[in-house]
This record gives sequence, C-alpha cells and structure tokens, in this order.
Amino acid sequence: MTRQRISSLAAEDWRLQNPNFREPQLSGNLRLVELLKEVGGRHGRTAGEVAIAWTLHNPAVTGAIVGMRNPKQVAGVIGAATFQLSAQEFEGIGEALQQEVAMQR
Repeated sequence: MTRQRISSLAAEDWRLQNPNFREPQLSGNLRLVELLKEVGGRHGRTAGEVAIAWTLHNPAVTGAIVGMRNPKQVAGVIGAATFQLSAQEFEGIGEALQQEVAMQR
C-alpha cells in the first residue's frame, strides 16, 4: 500500500473510513510498509511475503489467513511459506510494530 494508491481509492471504498487508512495511523502504517519493503528488498521478496513470514514466525500466532482476489496476487505472497527472517529482522519488525502501536494510543 502506498499513499498514492490510497489517494486513488474510490470515494465509497470502505478503507477510507477505516482508521488504519487515515491520519495519524496511516503514516505509521506506511512506515511499517517501508520497513517491510526494505527487508524484502535484501532478499528478493515482497513486503507481503515479509509480513506473512513475520506473522508465521511469531510464536503468539497459530496461523495466518491470507486472502487474494485473483491468481496474480498469489505470486506476491507465496514465497512467505518458505522464507525465513533472521532473528534480527524478526525482532526489528516487532519493535517497529510495537512503536507504532504505542504512538497510536
């Protein structure tokens, strides 16, 4: 997700009413997206693959539900099943997520 993509959403798109897609949460969420892109870039992975791999690696999570609207979207996340983050990457993403949650309180 990008700020440009959000600005091009249709006026009736439900996401525009969701606090995650509005300030101040939007900026924090986009910072997380940039971190996921950065980690993914080092490994030839998408931000989606990194996010799903982080979720699957998290011991507090027993499973990840991932939805796609078309077969093309599968290509952007399928690699998460075999991708392993380093301990440092896993912790860094978790810390960034905690910081954003704390800022939104």
